[in-house]
Amino acid sequence: MKFGYILLISYFFFNSCSVVIPVLIPFQDIPEPTGSLSIGTRVLNWKDSAREEWFTEEEGDFREIVVQVWYPADTVFGTPEPYMDYAKHRVGPISEQIELPPFLIRHIQNVQSNSFVNNSLKTSNELYPLVIFSHGLGGCRMQNTIQMEELASHGFVVLAVDHPYDANITLFADGHTADYRAKMRSEVTKENFWPIRLPQINTRMADLVFILDKLEKIQDSGDTFWKQVDLTRVGVMGHSFGGGSAIGVSIKDPRFAACIALDGWLEPIEANLINRGMDIPFLYIGRPEWDEPLNYENLNKLILNSSAPAEKLFLEGTQHFDYADIPHFTPIASKIGLSGSISSPELLDTMNTRIISFFGKYLKKN
Repeated sequence: MKFGYILLISYFFFNSCSVVIPVLIPFQDIPEPTGSLSIGTRVLNWKDSAREEWFTEEEGDFREIVVQVWYPADTVFGTPEPYMDYAKHRVGPISEQIELPPFLIRHIQNVQSNSFVNNSLKTSNELYPLVIFSHGLGGCRMQNTIQMEELASHGFVVLAVDHPYDANITLFADGHTADYRAKMRSEVTKENFWPIRLPQINTRMADLVFILDKLEKIQDSGDTFWKQVDLTRVGVMGHSFGGGSAIGVSIKDPRFAACIALDGWLEPIEANLINRGMDIPFLYIGRPEWDEPLNYENLNKLILNSSAPAEKLFLEGTQHFDYADIPHFTPIASKIGLSGSISSPELLDTMNTRIISFFGKYLKKN
């Protein structure tokens, strides 16, 4: 009798998950951007035939990346794109990253963006500035869609990359995937830190350099979309490890004109780069403290050694995932430890305002 009762309760629970869980952990569509322009989006797959994959040992396995582009669109119609493509394939890897069972977040596939797929780029009298985004360790290209759409609605073309094997999962158009193979911070000791992290951040920075190289070649081919983008006005932005990658590549590649790090992780950046400092405008937005004091020691050195305007903005009541989209599409993020005490509207307004103001000042002509 007792066993039958347990079976009955289990049956009821698992068959009512689709109704109960969205009530317990609700997801809402991401906020609408504040700009006046409609937003188009498209996803592209690119292979770097000059660079073998670092994460695998297979000979002839060349680095491939997936990029998503958000841009001001001419005319939009129909229904906006889902927040995530291939959402059913992403739920498992995401659940591992945020340490929640998959069934608790499966309904994230119902979240909608404000972007419409494959619309034409809005014609402009001036070329559009470009911003490239790099995700955090175990993150993904759409993790800061709110900022991508905000920038696009204000007249920027924005491109975010999935760093394969460093993203929670990368899904390519032909059906093959790159799983997560990077080591989490807790898995890396002081002894093996640089042998692991240096090739990893170098791979990430090479992805960002490759994107610019690729876009220059596409422009030379006369592509009607990309010829409307100004590759002399390029900004780079990243979250966490992506913030460190953005800083590093900004120092090494003079084609980047402005840089933002969102709660950036600076420990994997080599000392010689920290000591060189930034010679382009730089903005750091992050939480007041990191577990490792070295992170902000490096930040202070970087700013001290910089020859261009450099600013840090610490937001009270924030945690690491507050600098991605998570706190804005589920109101209980703070209750399950994924965000801090700052309210979603205050955080959203602060981040979007500062990002638009910064890139507008240093990348736009007027």
